[in-house]
Amino acid sequence: MIGQDSLSTKTLDNRALSFLAGGGELGAMIRAHDWSATPLGPPEHWPQSLKTTVGIMLTSRQPIWVGWGPELTYLYNDPYKSIIGGKHPWALGRPTREVWSEIWPDIGPMLETAMGGREGTFVEEQLLIMERNGYPEETYYTFSYSPVRGDDGLPGGIICANSDDTQRVIGERQLALLRDLAAETATAKDWREACDQAAKALARNRHDVTFALLYVVEPGAEQAELAAATGVSPGDPVAPATLALGDAAIWPIGQALAGGAAVTVDLAALA
Repeated sequence: MIGQDSLSTKTLDNRALSFLAGGGELGAMIRAHDWSATPLGPPEHWPQSLKTTVGIMLTSRQPIWVGWGPELTYLYNDPYKSIIGGKHPWALGRPTREVWSEIWPDIGPMLETAMGGREGTFVEEQLLIMERNGYPEETYYTFSYSPVRGDDGLPGGIICANSDDTQRVIGERQLALLRDLAAETATAKDWREACDQAAKALARNRHDVTFALLYVVEPGAEQAELAAATGVSPGDPVAPATLALGDAAIWPIGQALAGGAAVTVDLAALA
């Protein structure tokens, strides 16, 4: 008789938590997480709407996160690990404002709108400067915040589906810069005008080219002459009018010419 009661209880528990089945690594982590230490409480007592939403999230191949309750306690699925980056697995069960503190000024108002319950939000190629791996990253995402009503009919949380547009946006921007460079310099009458036109093209893409200095070395000369600049004023300590080829204190132009290859410069050392 005791054996039957234990079996019935176990079966009931399995059914109560069946919405957490599968889901790979995050499914296992959500099942093992101590939710009683969070505002959500034990999963078997979660509102049915939250259970359904989390079940959808875990079975989806699209990066999705769910925030629930006043703090929008954070849950996410395996595909979302590529977005959360170094914040995984720390982010699981944390308040959303804590998880994404660095972009809260961008997403906070959108989340507030969604939690109003009347409408969701949708943005395309949204620029977000994330800090998920110990340094700021320029990222672009298309995502929506859709309100999810609790069992009482009031907004209980949100579900967010994401698409990472970062590589496409940056790639298209860099290709556009190359096209501009080719078009701007094609009609130049001499090398000086070509340098001026190139600098103007580079100046239009400060995202990828913060500054640029174009130095020219005449045949047989022992120094390089600054022909054009963008992002920094000619004559600035990092943009001298001339550079001795043997002086690598600022820019190792002589080394690059001698080796015929690109030379990486540590800008922090220059400062």
